[in-house]
Amino acid sequence: MDGEIGMKNGWPLQALNDDYDGSEQSLRIELQPLWDEADNLWERSQTADGFHAYVSADYDAVFRSLVQLRGQAVTFLEWGSGLGVVTIMASRLGFEAYGIENEPELVDHAYTFGERYASAARFACGNFFPSEFEWNPGKGETEVRTALHSAAAYERMGRKLSDFDLVYAYPWPEEHQLYQNVMRECGRPNSLFLTYDVLRGMELHRCGRPSTR
Repeated sequence: MDGEIGMKNGWPLQALNDDYDGSEQSLRIELQPLWDEADNLWERSQTADGFHAYVSADYDAVFRSLVQLRGQAVTFLEWGSGLGVVTIMASRLGFEAYGIENEPELVDHAYTFGERYASAARFACGNFFPSEFEWNPGKGETEVRTALHSAAAYERMGRKLSDFDLVYAYPWPEEHQLYQNVMRECGRPNSLFLTYDVLRGMELHRCGRPSTR
């Protein structure tokens, strides 16, 4: 979906474009070397241990989406944060940003990048599926490619999934339903769920548990 967030459940969003204000354009220029460094590291390391399941997102598309979502969320969580680029961007844009990644080597790189690019982003190593979530093939959760063998990372962060206003993920194509189910069952009421898929582009969902108010 070029130039816009695909909006689910009928909430229209203004089309995204390159008309940033001065500070946003300045930050984008400042972050471009981070995007390049991360891509170069992946090119050199894609066959190494820890990088086998890593996939780079369209950083510019995610940045433009996060710019638009400022003011609608305060706390941000990235599922499968990899090298930490998106979580770092969210932090630099003013979100209280956390990332969860299952590969310790990638977490180490994320902290290195975070320090280099003046980010307050925080990362935890482990599983991003909450411990209370139970996988159920009967709810469309037919296949799981995401690693499930490690313990959930939320306790290490001192947070729960329901503490986050905005969650970002890059699902494998067959995992979109599973991820949305996790958000519906364990997320904050009316929380925002932003996803990127190379085939589907950027999509925004409101997937948290329905508010009781």
